[in-house]
Amino acid sequence: MSDEIDKTDYPEDLRDDERIFLIVADNTEEMNVAMRFACRRAKNTDGRVAVLYIIQPPEFQHFAFVGNLMIEEQEEEAEETLTRLATVIESRSGKAPVTYIRSGRAIDVVPALVGEEEQIKVLVLGANVGGEDPGPLVSHLVGKVAGHLRTPITVVPGNLTQEQIDAIGATSGDELFR
Repeated sequence: MSDEIDKTDYPEDLRDDERIFLIVADNTEEMNVAMRFACRRAKNTDGRVAVLYIIQPPEFQHFAFVGNLMIEEQEEEAEETLTRLATVIESRSGKAPVTYIRSGRAIDVVPALVGEEEQIKVLVLGANVGGEDPGPLVSHLVGKVAGHLRTPITVVPGNLTQEQIDAIGATSGDELFR
């Protein structure tokens, strides 16, 4: 088994002109906030949500089969997580999401995917609710990479209530630029 994982599942009804909101699946509260926001924005702009699950490469393993087993287990976990999230996303946004499974470091994988997939129009991240910074991925992407991405990054505060997210996500966004 190769250490490189590159799987994509496009829904059958995906249109070429759809605006895609990408979230990163990491099973945190912040991810749930980002997912809710992305679903609301997608629903209100006739867009679609995409979910990226990143498999961390195993540390050096003395025996290759141990590393391969770890990767296989992570792939199974990725598939299960994406299936669960897809159900939630479809119920909230009205459309099945695009799903991606990639391996590597999040700070490398996210910009690479955004660069590859032309339909991704917005990267939606949730900011860490605890601690002094918004989280390592948000800090890296907003601080060091944002100027080099071809898409905007929306950082949703992790402490917003569901009602606040729904209210913010309910706008089409066009009224912000009038």
